[in-house]
Amino acid sequence: MTPPPPTSEEAKYKELFQQFVATKKKCGEPYESLTFESFLKKIKANEAAVMQKTGCAAVTFRVYVKDGKAALKATPVK
Repeated sequence: MTPPPPTSEEAKYKELFQQFVATKKKCGEPYESLTFESFLKKIKANEAAVMQKTGCAAVTFRVYVKDGKAALKATPVK
C-alpha cells in the first residue's frame, strides 16, 4: 500500500527542511541527527507563536546563514 501524496503544505515544509539541511552541510554544522519530524514540530511551534503575536494569517520561512550557522527567518504574511 502506497502512502498518500504529500499535501502542498507538507511539500513546502519538506523543501524548507531540505534547504535547511543543505545550508547546515555548507556551513560544516552537524545535521545527521536532525529529523523532518523534529524540524516540523519546531517550525509549527514557531509559526503558531508568530501568528499569535502578530495576528497574521500565515507565516513564511526562509533559510539563511547567521554567524556561520544555518538559521530560519520567520516572516508574517498579512
